[in-house]
Amino acid sequence: MFNFIIMTYCIVVAINLIYKNKKSIKQLTAKQCILAAITYIFTILFIFICIYFGGNWIAGQFTNRFLQLVVFTMFIFIILSLCQWPLRKTLHRFTSGIFPKN
Repeated sequence: MFNFIIMTYCIVVAINLIYKNKKSIKQLTAKQCILAAITYIFTILFIFICIYFGGNWIAGQFTNRFLQLVVFTMFIFIILSLCQWPLRKTLHRFTSGIFPKN
């Protein structure tokens, strides 16, 4: 049940972001929209793979459960931080500076 609530929340947030950026999205061509969507999808896929395999492997090296949680959480923040820069640069290039908005 908790997973369903989280998934519903994520979908609602995504729809809200699309609605808020409706004017910016209308400025994009079809090719730019597709490239932006593909960029987001591949970035999310890359982050998922890094966190799932790398994070679990690194956290598994520690025997203390609390330390595993701390290391795994730090790994998530590091991966998300490292993936923001290439995502922003790629979106800026594909959308001719329309996205990302600060």
